[in-house]
Amino acid sequence: MRAPALTIDRTRPVPPARCLIDNEYYEGMDELWWDPAGPAAILHAINRPRVRFYLRQLGDLGGRRVLDAGCGGGLVARELAAAGAEVVGVDRSRGSLGVARRAAGPIGSFAPAQGRLERLPFAGGAFDAVVAADVLEHVPDLPAAVAELARVLAPGGSFVFDTVNRTFWSWFTGVFGLEQVLRMVPRGTHDWRLFIRPAELDRLLRGAGLEPVEVTGLGPQIGPGTVARGLLTRRIDVPTFATGNGRRASYLGHYRKASP
Repeated sequence: MRAPALTIDRTRPVPPARCLIDNEYYEGMDELWWDPAGPAAILHAINRPRVRFYLRQLGDLGGRRVLDAGCGGGLVARELAAAGAEVVGVDRSRGSLGVARRAAGPIGSFAPAQGRLERLPFAGGAFDAVVAADVLEHVPDLPAAVAELARVLAPGGSFVFDTVNRTFWSWFTGVFGLEQVLRMVPRGTHDWRLFIRPAELDRLLRGAGLEPVEVTGLGPQIGPGTVARGLLTRRIDVPTFATGNGRRASYLGHYRKASP
């Protein structure tokens, strides 16, 4: 068992040949997106604390146009729509967009749009806020994605996100543990080399004209002993996640685009 070398610089594009990640399986997820015991179980566990962070940072969303970038099956979009936002969900997966529309549409305003973060099909400054939940670590060309997300955000608008830190702990638990041993997450969901250190993302966001408002950790409420026992027995319950100071697993952030 050996962790990958610490050689990736996420402030630069990662050539597709250097990363191993399967973004196509989302097409077959369908309603499994909304099965809390299915392949999206970890996302369901993460969703409550991260949405709580998003809504606190964004404030009153009534009538505001919000982009859910990489919306998947609509776990976050549904909550944003329920809070009164006019949500546009963009995703490369047509199947996931259909699930998101069925989940968020009956709750409030939701419009699906197929596209990639590296080349968004929207005019500059089109959104009052942009949300990137559990998606940045799936994009090889992170600089292009960040530039596009900043481009479509209106001056003074907020960008909120959650993503996975590139640490040994995140590889050991998220890739080796959850994917390869416990099979709680489908194999190929993540490539550790695409995980993003906070300093790397901060550099890209500042370069795109965004300034930090708040960054905090997001992690499971379990210790190394629980993880070790789970790996030995090949069984572990889905943990509870909470925000806090520890960023060795994942982290949340809020940046704001400068006004003219």
